[in-house]
Amino acid sequence: MLVTTPSYADGGTSDGLAAIPPARSAGPAPGGRLGAAARDRADSLGIADVPWTSAAEDGELVYRFGAALRRRRETSVGYPVNLDLDYREFGGLLDVLWNTVGDPGPGDPSRPDRQPFERHVVRFLCRLAGGDPARTYGYVTSGGTEGNLFGAHVGRQRLPQAPLYHSAAAHHTVARAAALLRMEAVAVPTRRDGSMDVRALRDACARRAGRGAVVVATIGTTMLGAIDDLPAVRAATAPAGECHLHVDGALGALVAAFAPNPPAWGFDAGADTLTISGHKLIGVPMPCGVVLARDHLVPSPGTAGEYLGASDATLACSRNALAAVFLWYALRRLGRDGLAARVARCLSVAAYAERRIAALGRRSLRNPASLTVVFDRPAPHVCRRWHLAVEGHLAHLVAMPHVTHETVDRLLDDLA
Repeated sequence: MLVTTPSYADGGTSDGLAAIPPARSAGPAPGGRLGAAARDRADSLGIADVPWTSAAEDGELVYRFGAALRRRRETSVGYPVNLDLDYREFGGLLDVLWNTVGDPGPGDPSRPDRQPFERHVVRFLCRLAGGDPARTYGYVTSGGTEGNLFGAHVGRQRLPQAPLYHSAAAHHTVARAAALLRMEAVAVPTRRDGSMDVRALRDACARRAGRGAVVVATIGTTMLGAIDDLPAVRAATAPAGECHLHVDGALGALVAAFAPNPPAWGFDAGADTLTISGHKLIGVPMPCGVVLARDHLVPSPGTAGEYLGASDATLACSRNALAAVFLWYALRRLGRDGLAARVARCLSVAAYAERRIAALGRRSLRNPASLTVVFDRPAPHVCRRWHLAVEGHLAHLVAMPHVTHETVDRLLDDLA
């Protein structure tokens, strides 16, 4: 099958990899597999039976890919990732294994994988979410999907007969989490602004009365940036009985925390578990996140084995310790005030984009506590150039930290 890469307005390709000079012939492949070896060599990224390029050539391919990603900073406005990054000073740490195992508790102080960085990240975000660090369990995850799966898992263990209720606009992996946990998934219709329809939720719970309810509420839906009303959601589950409320706050939680009129989103608003992404507003250069839970709700990890030297209620057991270090570093450099200033700057850009798009005569929509600006879907070449997220007749931009007023102006020049 021929695989092609789409071209972009900067003249590059989606992967930024041009053909490298032909490598020295490796001769016939062992066992007469010349055809497969030739195909591998024809693909600049093919992996053959034996090395057929030099380390320098392969390193150049990787750097070209990185350079292509770097160039996208100026025209990537459609997805909720922070491209305002620079962690190059940590390049000298890539000759050690960054692995952490089990819960981020004190553990054995002689063990290098019992890192203190992760514990401080969890404490900081717990306090931001209105929780008590002494009564909250948490750890650094691979991202929001693992955080949502963990939250649903805690709810499943707590309420074994309960369905999993989620907004029809929730992230698609929420339904996948329900399937993995063998839970009945109930998609609740949304209101016009994209938030969960609490009347529809109450009706769905009434049809399944007495079974309990595991609910995933979203603070910033994928397409519209809508925010579910946590107190109203919890109240609507009354016909079901006991409720476990998980909050998917991947991007929106930290924005909500510092918005001028902050919506309810954390433990003080009724959340039992919640997840926050690290590669979005915080700006870690790898997918990661933090999941938090009221500690009395977390299932007992049981015996983890003497070789582990720690308890383990995580889903992953071995985890990326470098992500925890980068999260600590980013939050340490920002602090609470720095995060607040970042959110204020991003909200300013989002409001500017909303006004400018409306001035062009296009429909625009934005929740005041969201960085997502929704507007009429533009021409395909504009969507490609600016990496816009699209769905049906709509597109959106997300005013992440690398998106400036000037970036919006250049986008709107194309829209006009």
